[in-house]
Amino acid sequence: MTKLAFSLSMFCLLATNSGYAQLVVDAGPDRVVCVDWNGIIDTISIGGSPTVYGGTPPYTIAWEAQHTWTIGNHTFQYFASDFLSDSTAANPEIIHAIGDTIEFRLTVTDSSGNSVTDTTTIYFSYFGTHLAYIDYTINAGDSIFLSGWENVSGGFPPYEYLWRPNHGLTDSTSLTFWAKPTHFVAYYLTLTDSAGCVATGAPVYHVNVLPVSVEEPENDNSLIKVYPNPAKDFLNIDISPSVHGKFTIRLFHNNGKLIEQKETSVNQSKIEIFNYASGIYFYEIFNESGFHEQGQIIIK
Repeated sequence: MTKLAFSLSMFCLLATNSGYAQLVVDAGPDRVVCVDWNGIIDTISIGGSPTVYGGTPPYTIAWEAQHTWTIGNHTFQYFASDFLSDSTAANPEIIHAIGDTIEFRLTVTDSSGNSVTDTTTIYFSYFGTHLAYIDYTINAGDSIFLSGWENVSGGFPPYEYLWRPNHGLTDSTSLTFWAKPTHFVAYYLTLTDSAGCVATGAPVYHVNVLPVSVEEPENDNSLIKVYPNPAKDFLNIDISPSVHGKFTIRLFHNNGKLIEQKETSVNQSKIEIFNYASGIYFYEIFNESGFHEQGQIIIK
């Protein structure tokens, strides 16, 4: 071996035993977890990509956290295992939301006994909705000013608002707007907070347009037919063959509560309704391409 080759070999050996042997730990960036009444909306994992490298494998991984929650005279202590799918995994998932802000401390120890610690902070963005609604009745051709009755709250401001369907609205992105629908419409709100968390409420503004009849006037521009109306045991839904894609069909009670949701890729569907009480119900049909129609039916 020449002197030059020997020197190069020693340099590589020293580099391997020093620079590349350093234990590096990354707990990952601070994150926001979106939460609604049903719990976590989108499952996320914490930790880096990768969480640990260098040192001498195998590694021992330990996530730690502590949160104190007090209700009245009762105090509860929560730890990393209460929040994470596995507190010994490199990239565990957040499975429970408790409190507003949780700092997770990650300690990794390699087989040589070297330990490195890093931290990450998780923020929980909570959303709440309610089922209250308000009814308005206007004459055909009239407008109505809608304000102050949004039913989605929480998250981190500032917010973006989107009212749907965008039928007869002067501004679908504001909390105050004029509406001039040509037929019955149940407007519902989708709120997006500054962290990108999204929540949608049940219809909160019900606008009736007179004259009102059991059999609603046929809309020449309608691409759907929902019948019979009144209905008893089954509700048939025919969507024009000119509309394609995966459809979402939702049925609401007149108190705004979602009672039925169905996904379908066909243009003709049937919904069983014999278990529902008599009364007025609202339906909504839409797809990802922007098709959207609403209406009301009577169940006998």
